[in-house]
Parts: sequence; C-alpha cells; structure tokens
Amino acid sequence: MRKEFKVNFDVCTYCNHGCTFCSNADVKTLKDKVKYKDYVSVMDNLLKYVKISELALSAKGEVLMNNDLEKIIYQSKTIYKVPYVYFSTNGYYLDTKRAHSLLESGIDSIKFSINATNKEEYQKIHLKDDFDRVIKHLKYLIALKQSQYKSVKIFISIVTNDAKEDVIKAFRELLGDLDAINDIFVYKLQYRPHQGGIEIDTSKVIIDNSNCLISPLKEVYINSDCSLGFCCLDYFDEINFGSLLENDFMKLYEGNEYKKMRQQFVDNNFEKGSLCYNCLAYEGLNKKVSS
Repeated sequence: MRKEFKVNFDVCTYCNHGCTFCSNADVKTLKDKVKYKDYVSVMDNLLKYVKISELALSAKGEVLMNNDLEKIIYQSKTIYKVPYVYFSTNGYYLDTKRAHSLLESGIDSIKFSINATNKEEYQKIHLKDDFDRVIKHLKYLIALKQSQYKSVKIFISIVTNDAKEDVIKAFRELLGDLDAINDIFVYKLQYRPHQGGIEIDTSKVIIDNSNCLISPLKEVYINSDCSLGFCCLDYFDEINFGSLLENDFMKLYEGNEYKKMRQQFVDNNFEKGSLCYNCLAYEGLNKKVSS
C-alpha cells in the first residue's frame, strides 16, 4: 500500500524580487528550474510508493519563472490525478495570457504574495516598483474566477506586523469586493533556521516536534534540482539525501540518513545545534516554556 503524503515540489527557485525578509537573494540559496521531462521522471519515481494528498509547486522562489509550469500542472491533474495542486506567486508574471493558460491547465489554487498594501511600502519590501502591475494582475484573475473559473481558489498572503483587520480593510480599498478572495493570510516576520547568529536559550523551552511547522512525517519535500530534501525552511540545502533522477525514492527514504532524521521526530529527541533543533527551539519559545 502506498504511503499518503503532502508533496512540496519546488519547481523554481529563481526569483525576480528581492524581499527584504527572504533568503532567496542570498548567493547560498539553491537556484534551479525543474524541466517538464525531469518532473515526470521524479513523479513517476515517487508515485510508485506515494499517494499524494496535495501538491505544492512553490516554496523558495517565483514559480512563474518556470515556463514549463502549465505542463507540470496539467500532468499533475490529468495524468497523476492529484486532487489539489497549488502555488504561491508574487504575481508579476501573471498577466492576462498567463492567467488563462494556468487556469486552463487545471490549477486549484493560486496565492498572491503581496507584502504591503501601498506602493511605497511595497517598493521598500519587495525592492521592486511592481505594486500597480501586481494589483492589476490580481484584479484580472478575480474577474476570470467570477466569470469562468468559479472553483479556483484565490488567496493573498502578506508579511507584516499590521493587524489582520487593517490588512483586510486596505485590500478591500484596493480591490473592492473581496468575495472572490478565499482568505488573506497575515504572517508575522519570524526566525528561520538560515538566520544564524540568533541566540536561543534552549534551557527555557521544550524542544518538541509539535512545534514543527512542516512535519516530515506527513510531507515529502523535493528541491528544484530534483533532489530529496527534508524541509522548505532549509534554505541553503543543508539536508540533501540525493537525486530522485538517479535514485529510487524508497531507497533514499528508507536510507540511514533519512531514517535518522525521521526518527528524531518519532522519538521527539533532536540533535542539539542541528537545523531542526534550532528551528523547533525558536518556534517553541512562545508555546512550551519549562518551569
């Protein structure tokens, strides 16, 4: 019987923006695009062992810079019958032509990452003067949903310290009626394991797998070079188990290194100073404080 997982296949880690809170601009971040033929090879490998509950196609970059994206989505929906396929985008490349081709490919959900609600703040954060263009593209996608593609889900995400009610009010002023927007996600700027140098007093927290934002026991992560990774928060590819173009998925998944990492979550016992340990410590600061 095949194991059921959510799969995050990061098919493009290039990005045209330089958001100040994001590690993508760092030269240590892996930059690659997955070719359609390689995507098929990896997925054929994976699907021998895995039943996919949902498929994310983006994590660390701008997915619309991969011109094979529509073929990848169509393959996922039509051939592999994945029930839910989605991606996040900054929206710059989602013009009218691309909006139609993506919706025709069968995408279930698109999330716009818009990290400000006005042009001036947007340019400070994204380091690009693309706010008006992105809002125009979002409005067109909303119109398409309302007229032809009623089942597609549209989300907005924003990294800000503003209250959610203020964010919703600002987007309502920009977009008008928000009925076609399924939700607006407001994320606070927070620590990520690539941010070395942050001192964490681990004596004050319990390092607990329940603090994990992305459980490796429930999710498979694949890098943009088609290698089997462990987590989308591993920005600099510190944990890499090998190429899925060259190795059988189950051989890597059941290999000693992957089993060792996975067992730490089963045992709830993490190697001190490791990527997971540091991340869980920080995420746990406000959740589980020891007496």
